[in-house]
Amino acid sequence: MRHLLQRVLQQDRTFYWKRLSNLRACTQGVRLRTCTTIYSSKVDQCCYPVTVSQHCLNYREFHSTSKCLPSSLHSSKSTNSSIARLRPYCTNVTTRHEDGELLRDTLDNISVLEAVSYWTAEFETAGVPEPDASAEYIAAHVLGYKSFSLISPLVQNLTAEERTRMSELCQKRMKRMPIQYILGEWDFRDLNLIMRPPVFIPRPETEELVEHLWMYIQEDLTRQEDELAILEVGCGSGAISLSLLQEFPQAHCTAVDMTKEAVELTQHNAERLGLSGRLDVKQMQFNTSADFETKFDVIVSNPPYIWTQDMETLEREVAGYENYCALHGGTDGMGVIRDIIHTGHRLLKPGGSIWLEVDPRHPDMIQTYLHNHLQYQLHLTGVYQDFNNRPRFCCLELRE
Repeated sequence: MRHLLQRVLQQDRTFYWKRLSNLRACTQGVRLRTCTTIYSSKVDQCCYPVTVSQHCLNYREFHSTSKCLPSSLHSSKSTNSSIARLRPYCTNVTTRHEDGELLRDTLDNISVLEAVSYWTAEFETAGVPEPDASAEYIAAHVLGYKSFSLISPLVQNLTAEERTRMSELCQKRMKRMPIQYILGEWDFRDLNLIMRPPVFIPRPETEELVEHLWMYIQEDLTRQEDELAILEVGCGSGAISLSLLQEFPQAHCTAVDMTKEAVELTQHNAERLGLSGRLDVKQMQFNTSADFETKFDVIVSNPPYIWTQDMETLEREVAGYENYCALHGGTDGMGVIRDIIHTGHRLLKPGGSIWLEVDPRHPDMIQTYLHNHLQYQLHLTGVYQDFNNRPRFCCLELRE
């Protein structure tokens, strides 16, 4: 039996299952899930959010495992009944039997699980992606927990204030606002970052980019003792720069972005994490006129790289809330990438490198571009795959 069901039964079996039966809250499925990890891929234009891992106990699974439960907890309700629409913010809850009989129950309060079940059904009806994960994240946030799996007891009643707050946040999700903006924060590696629209939301692929760069720097640091100078182009929330500053005490980062919102958010996150002393944030357009007082060991960027033809396929969560300029990379997605290569080569120290997150179609295009611009003295020395085994990350090294 799934561990979450065990938790519920141990906390208050009779109360929960009696209430569940009375409300017909889950006659199609008892949606008890462990905490899920949700994200969106910029490149694939996936919707928010996508489930990485989850475990579901549906209604049939409950019946198959219920033999080990006391007979008093067995449910006799048909699995063919439709999910009842709980109305946690109304006094009366109306449900319908399979034979058409209308039932009415009166609620003064509603439990966490009942609220999550209700909003999951509402999200499903509205076509919101990953409805269960969205409801669970919002419930956990309202109750002050990091994840839904930490809530205990799950059968506790929400206060009037909590019900109101959950309703407000769920209404935002109904409008397809990304869950990261709704919560106002999101984890990137081991950092907790503030999130605000329209600043670009960091994806899991970018965590992989940082991991590859971390391993590369670790190897190189065995041969150098000087301060590590890093330039991030298009800093957004500051995820990349702040992760590298956290990992390398001797590092100093310069982070640039063309938007005021991103610059302010990066600075705010740096101050929250106590890393602002080693970070310079600048609002500027990174192009051929870009210049700095120092040269860098590493230039890193998750630039806008979506092709123009793909912009129309973006999900509402992405197209409706995130900065267009942080997504659109031009006709072939290479517009900003070319600027970084064209300008970046003269900003690197001898032996320096440029690290990029790109579209899977871009590594070959980058190789061709470098071959046609040998004067840059940049060489594509590494192409790394993401967790879906697609070429996603490129390392370009400056060699004479």
